[in-house]
Amino acid sequence: MTHETEDSQITVILANPLTGSLLTIASGLAFLFLLMILPLVGAAGYATSYYRTNFTAFLCVLLFSLLLAVLAVISKMARRKIDGSPLPWMSICLCGVFVVLLISLLGGLLHI
Repeated sequence: MTHETEDSQITVILANPLTGSLLTIASGLAFLFLLMILPLVGAAGYATSYYRTNFTAFLCVLLFSLLLAVLAVISKMARRKIDGSPLPWMSICLCGVFVVLLISLLGGLLHI
């Protein structure tokens, strides 16, 4: 199988409307889960002796959520090239929220 055939197969899978919708729903659910575990790195979680474990768990969930959101945007943009679908504003905003959370987490702003 050539490299071009593999790229076109990936593009076909990503451009499928169902793929974009599933990735968007998954990233939205991941966002809700992330909000549920936010106290792990908040003021109460910072005071515990196992804060590093909480921080690592939260960081992993945050990076996974960001990955899902970025894949959703890529999928919807691939679909947009084919049929002129509208710009995926909600998915793009969700990516922005995840990036802001990541910067806040790494900057130490979440355990105020």
